[in-house]
Amino acid sequence: MLLMLLLTSCTASAMELTATAEQSMDETEVAQLRATGTVVRARMQTTLDYANSRLTEAAEAQDFLRYSLISLGTESAWLGTAIRQLSEVGEQATATAQPADIGTDRDPAATLPPAVIVTPPAAQRSGPRLENVVMASGVDSRDCAIDTNPLFTPASSRIYVVAQAYDVSAGATISSVWRRQGSEVANFSFQPRNNINGNCIWFFIDQSDAQFTVGVWSVEIAVDDIRSAPPLTFQIVSE
Repeated sequence: MLLMLLLTSCTASAMELTATAEQSMDETEVAQLRATGTVVRARMQTTLDYANSRLTEAAEAQDFLRYSLISLGTESAWLGTAIRQLSEVGEQATATAQPADIGTDRDPAATLPPAVIVTPPAAQRSGPRLENVVMASGVDSRDCAIDTNPLFTPASSRIYVVAQAYDVSAGATISSVWRRQGSEVANFSFQPRNNINGNCIWFFIDQSDAQFTVGVWSVEIAVDDIRSAPPLTFQIVSE
């Protein structure tokens, strides 16, 4: 009887030890799975953050390119039409491409849609006009730009737009509209006392007019509400 009790006790102890060991192993595996899941989740979040930052950079680059084309004299209406045409070409190329064409003797060019060539309309200037429009950090004693700089930072004290005015009559209203990402943030105007023909004019904004946040900005100058020069694009970048 004593021997049976001892054997039963040993068996129960062995089973308890085995169950305890298995529970410990299970807890270790669960901890490892949780740690692995945390790492994978962190990597996915890092990838997502990077992708979002790249999307933001791409959007800002697209805006900067669009505003730069406009500042070079490209009409915004024509630019919108050209972008739509290029998008349609891309969609047509995607729909035309067939996997079965790969590795065959067919001419790859045969599946491509015809190229779209668009030519911007020629700029037409008459009456008051502004030339040599530039962004600058300041002006000299002649009211002309001391430098040419399309890049500024949130720490910049002032941002100037400077131009040479021609055929602007005394009393005309010269105005400037400042925009960020296409939204107006400030506007100013003045009336010259004398005729202007070749002299420099300027406007500026500082932190009291609009917070210098990172992004694509533009400024447009008009004479008597008639745009005398294309909008000029500039950027505020991180320091």
